[in-house]
Formats: sequence, C-alpha cells, structure tokens
Amino acid sequence: MLEALVVRLILGPLFLISLLVILYLRKRKAARLLMVIGALHVLGGLVAGREHVARIFREGFFGEADSALGSLPTETGKELLFWFLLWGVFVFLLGQLVSYMERRGLRPPAHFGWELVAVSLLCAALMPAGGFWLVLLPAFLLVKESGSKEG
Repeated sequence: MLEALVVRLILGPLFLISLLVILYLRKRKAARLLMVIGALHVLGGLVAGREHVARIFREGFFGEADSALGSLPTETGKELLFWFLLWGVFVFLLGQLVSYMERRGLRPPAHFGWELVAVSLLCAALMPAGGFWLVLLPAFLLVKESGSKEG
C-alpha cells in the first residue's frame, strides 16, 4: 500500500504538468488528457507492479494472467496487474480515437462523455483512492465540446 501511495505522489505532479501543457496547447484537450491518463496508468502499474511483471515473464508469460478470476490467492496479483495495465492501454487507445476524430472535425456525441462520467463515478465510488476521478475531466470536456445538449 505504501508503494502505491508513493507512486501516486510521483505521478501526480507529472499529471499536473501534462494538464498545464494540454491546456496551453488548447487543441484536442479531452483526447490528450485521456492519452496522458492511460500512459501514466500503465507507467504506475509497471512501477508499482514490477514484481508481478517480473514474475509473469519469469514464469513463461503465456497464460500468466489467467488466475481463475481471483480465486487463486497466489495468482491474484498478476491478474490484478493485467487488468490494471489493460485499463490504461484502453484509455490511451480511447484518447487516440477521440484525437483522430477531432483532427477530422468530428466530435464524439455528448452521451459518450456522459457515459464516461457514469463509468468513472461508479469506479471512483468502488475505489475512491484510485485515479478514476481524473477521467471526469476529459469526460466533461467531451460533453462540453460535443456542441450538443443531448443527455
């Protein structure tokens, strides 16, 4: 737990610096924020979960995230790391998709931003000390920038 807190304290300033740069650039803010959040999530997972990463590779890589849905205590850490890293990758990919759309003059619909708000709030309620709160910023930017008042 202490290690995760230290990693959060280190990644926090990196997020704030990235946020300032993104706001300064004024283009594709939601997309870039999603990519930063995804990248920092993966970075944090690799640093805090480095023992599990090493164990995954040491034990042969293939099939190492399959732990029977957390029912094998000796394997749960590897499975948790897998899902942690996967979430970061998917948030990054989501940011790339939004960026791609915005470069072509398209915007995701407002309901997409609201759905991201709902998912983030649900996850933040289940894990208040996690970084799900950060996803609210790009989610609300997506709603605001959609140009639509749909709900």
